[in-house]
Amino acid sequence: MRKQILLIDDDLPLCRQIRDALQDDTTEVRYFIDTAEALDSFMRHRYCLVIMDPVLEDMDGRELLRTMRQAKAVPILVLTDALSLEDEVAILSLGATVCTPKPIDLRRCTAQANALIRLYMESEHPEKQYYTLTFGTDLIIDPLHRQVLLKGSLLKLTRKEFNMLHFLASHPGQVFTREQLYTRIWGCDSDFNVDESVRSHIKFLRRKLASSGKEYIQTVWGIGYRFAPQERDTASKIALR
Repeated sequence: MRKQILLIDDDLPLCRQIRDALQDDTTEVRYFIDTAEALDSFMRHRYCLVIMDPVLEDMDGRELLRTMRQAKAVPILVLTDALSLEDEVAILSLGATVCTPKPIDLRRCTAQANALIRLYMESEHPEKQYYTLTFGTDLIIDPLHRQVLLKGSLLKLTRKEFNMLHFLASHPGQVFTREQLYTRIWGCDSDFNVDESVRSHIKFLRRKLASSGKEYIQTVWGIGYRFAPQERDTASKIALR
């Protein structure tokens, strides 16, 4: 799969320069002027880098930056006019990974972009460390052997059902949107109905977990889903070597 870069700026000549410098047989650059379209693409696709100018006319650029940072851990290279130290610190605090001044030096921008992509790709494939997740004695999730024990009985799950349960259980209490779950579990771009696909897998997971008598996967209306261990359960991780 080609690496993908999202570029957001209303300076079309600059966008084309950056695209031509970074795009090749292994990397695709998509650029947008409209920030609503850019945000929609960001949520639907798996980008390894965002390059953006936060000063945009049709949306508060800093709010867009904050939203993307909260949604995904993708590096963000911000193109800015000359900034005071206070303004640069503020932009970094909102979620920027690196700031580079305009007018940009194309070689410097390209080198920064490639360095951020390299770090992101390395973080996506760390040396594997497996932990068995245990929630009391009722639910045990073993990622090394890809097994789930529910009240001592082996639960039969599809590959995506297991991946979704393990991902949610690895972040107890954290709320994920359907788009975030789709990106994480399916891991590819698609025009498939994201909402329906995630909703159906959640429904089947709940059905298979129902014999526990506990509601492990909760709906947060208008947002998404979270894994909620019961109060009497003690969540723990056991490292497998």
